[in-house]
This record gives sequence, structure tokens and C-alpha cells, in this order.
Amino acid sequence: MAIAAAITFIISTSYSMNLYNGLVADVQQRAEMYTKLEQIDTYVRAYYNGSINEDKLIESLAQAYISVLGSDSAEYYDAEAYTLYKEHLSGTHLGIGIYADEVGGCPCVTDVLANSPAAMMGVNIGDSIVEINGQSVIEMGYDKAYSMLRAENGTPLTITLRAGGEDRTVDLSTVQMTVASVKTDNFDGYGYIKVYEFSEKTYQQFMAAYSMLLSSADTKGLIIDLRNNSGMIFEPVFNLLNSILPQGSTPYISTALSGEETSADSASGNYNTKRPITVLVNSRTKGPAELLAASLADNCGARIIGSQTAGNAQLRETYALYDNTAISLPIATLKAPQTQFSGTGIKPEYEVIMLADTEADLIALDSTTDGCIKKAIEVLSQTAAQNQ
Repeated sequence: MAIAAAITFIISTSYSMNLYNGLVADVQQRAEMYTKLEQIDTYVRAYYNGSINEDKLIESLAQAYISVLGSDSAEYYDAEAYTLYKEHLSGTHLGIGIYADEVGGCPCVTDVLANSPAAMMGVNIGDSIVEINGQSVIEMGYDKAYSMLRAENGTPLTITLRAGGEDRTVDLSTVQMTVASVKTDNFDGYGYIKVYEFSEKTYQQFMAAYSMLLSSADTKGLIIDLRNNSGMIFEPVFNLLNSILPQGSTPYISTALSGEETSADSASGNYNTKRPITVLVNSRTKGPAELLAASLADNCGARIIGSQTAGNAQLRETYALYDNTAISLPIATLKAPQTQFSGTGIKPEYEVIMLADTEADLIALDSTTDGCIKKAIEVLSQTAAQNQ
């Protein structure tokens, strides 16, 4: 007993010392980092003959910290980006119904939400907003222009749009609206569900569409369109897989940063193979959408159609900071039971190359002109015939 106690003491002491030494080293390195920053800050404030933009300094330090991690899945959200992130997460939108990037100092429209004020006034993807309420956007600055476009609900705005060298002016008002992340259609008995992005509203919207289509005896199969779905919110997909996949099947497997694998709880759905599924994907199908496609293929025999996906399988956790900014860090890698897509993407069973498949391009197509939808109907027709 004495020998066992001695051995236990030695092992415990050794472990504690290693842990302590690691903590000391970490504390020392952190102290050195703060000391260096403090010295730089002291010298600059004492001898630099110029002004310091304090806000920009803090933002730059935060950006630099995350950038040196060398991970594409680690991200710093400034206040504007974090507001947009929370908006996407909640499935709501405040503004005129557009998303935009800064191009040449002006907001350039990258997306127009259906049934929004912008959509009703004919605002198009690619339009640049050059004036708001008669003021030049270049003169007021992008940040002020952006805040005006997201003013409180019901704020009237007059915006001047520029496209192809020509300007036009429209009057509209900001709104607080729920974003429809799911669209449904029916092509000759084949149900169609388009998922634009994943948010807190997506699960209910998708299941409503899924149940409606399958409740019809005329629905011979399903087309789930995940093209251009590049959001990084996994929770709605976890819920969808649990509700759709056959009871007892494994929705996904999570690999922690330590390398430990964990299988998700078994699904409780009741998918019936008599209603075959096809899934449409492209190079902008990322993360949650890739997991949904891969798991449907592994567990339901879904046939994947389109072009190779992005290969982003990182599950991330977002941590809010004190000043309405945030950081997002990878905590695990996800895969379907048989399909791993991290870094490689998903190679479709049926490859369909489309010269242009941005959302604007796809909106202009239908079941007779969209190559992926045409192929899906063909595959579903063949599968349905085999199942009879």
C-alpha cells in the first residue's frame, strides 16, 4: 500500500509540475506580448507626430490576432459583420432588402431579397448605390451610407442606382422582414425545394415544404436545391437530418480538435425510399449544405447532381465580445457516415457543368433551361420506374 501510495504521489506530482510549467510558460509568453505592445504604444504616443485612430487601432489588433492563427475557419467579426451574422442567424432583415459589398467606395448589390422594397422597385444584383437622399455616397463615406440603408423600420429613402453607366432614382422605405430561406415548386410531379441559406427559421420552413409535397400522392420524388448555399450555421441541418433520415440512422460524425470521434444521436425520421431524392450542388455549396447533401446520400440513397462542392466541414463556435464584435473559432470537423468532404468537397454522381450559376443566373432559368433540374427529373424518372 505504501509503494502504491508513493507511485501515485510521484505520478500526480509529475503531472502537476508539467501542468504548472505549461501554465507558467503561457503566462510568461502572454506577459511578453503585453509588454511589447505596451512599449510600442508608449513610444508611439511619446514621439509620433500625428493622430492615432483608437477605434481603428483596436480593430487592427483584433484582426491581426485572428489572422496569425492561419485558419480559414477562424474569423473576426467587426460590429457591422457581426450584426449581419446575427441577422442571418435569426432569419430576419432590417433595411431595404439588399446585401451589398463595398466597390469603389459605394455599396454594390450582391443579393436582393424576394418581396422586399428593393425587389419591388426593380433593384438588381450588380447595381451600385451612388446617392442616398440626394447626398453623394462617396462624399458621406461607405460606413454612413451603409447605416442609412439599415435605418429603423419605416424610414423613407431616395436612392440613386448606377448600372452600365446610367443612373436611375427610386423611392422606398426600410422594413423589418422575415427572410424566406426556402422556396417550393413542382415540376410534373417532382417536388422542388430550394434552400437559399440556413437560419433559425429554415427548419420550420423546410419541414413545412417537405411535408406539403410528400402529403400529395402525385409527388413522385424530390429535388433539393442547395446550390450557392454557403452559410455556416449547422444547427438547422442537424435538426433536419434528425427529422428526415430513417429511424436509427446516423446523421453525422464529429471529430474534435483532439481527434476524438463522436457519432450524432440516431435519427428519428421515417424517410421512405419510394419517394427518391436528388440533391443539386455547385462550387458555392458549403458547410451545412454539404453535410445535408452527403448525409442524404449516405442514409437515403439521394443522388447528387451538379459540380464539386467547396469542401468546408468545419463546425465553428461564435463568441461575442464586449463591444458588439465577435470571433468565430473551429471546434470540430464534420462528416457523413460514409462521406468525408473536408477539403475535398463532394463529387456529384452526375456532373452537370453550367457556364454561369450565380443566384442571378439561376433565377432566370426554369425546369426546361436549368441543366441540373433537367438532369434531376431524368434521374428521378428512371428511379421511380425502377421502384414500381
